Amino acid sequence: MGIGPGAACTSRGVLGVGVPQATAIADCAAARDDYYKETGNYIPIIADGGLITGGDICKCIACGADGVMIGSPFARAAEAPGRGYHWGMATPSPVLPRGTRIRVATTGSLEQILIGPAGLDDGTHNLLGALKTSMGTLGAKNIKEMQQVEVVIAPSLLTEGKVYQKAQQLGMGK
Repeated sequence: MGIGPGAACTSRGVLGVGVPQATAIADCAAARDDYYKETGNYIPIIADGGLITGGDICKCIACGADGVMIGSPFARAAEAPGRGYHWGMATPSPVLPRGTRIRVATTGSLEQILIGPAGLDDGTHNLLGALKTSMGTLGAKNIKEMQQVEVVIAPSLLTEGKVYQKAQQLGMGK
């Protein structure tokens, strides 16, 4: 959805083009809502790129997403086939550098990451619990109500989703 926020994505640095995740979601959600009013067809919005913590997921839903795609959190699961590495969706090219294979480490089981119990306190475990707690705190009974909460946005164009690259001095983190 956003352009360039994924953990292994280099679009912002290589192409000089980027769209913050929150802006992309809000714009798509507005278009979806207009389309729904005109046609009666509801098109779900799925946020993708740079989502690492439960808080990231909560913000995507609050901005209008119906669901999320997450890469790095699942790549960190003991059951993940990458064994602690994540490549992302970028396609390598001999003429345009795209994407970076990053080490994300293994931090727990898929169950811990999704539903707990959390073994870490950095927001990367119990993602569903974070969403439930956020919705409860905001008084949202369901996803539709969560999409209506007030949101204040402070974009970080060059750092969003780049925590692993920066820590390992890879890709845009050099």
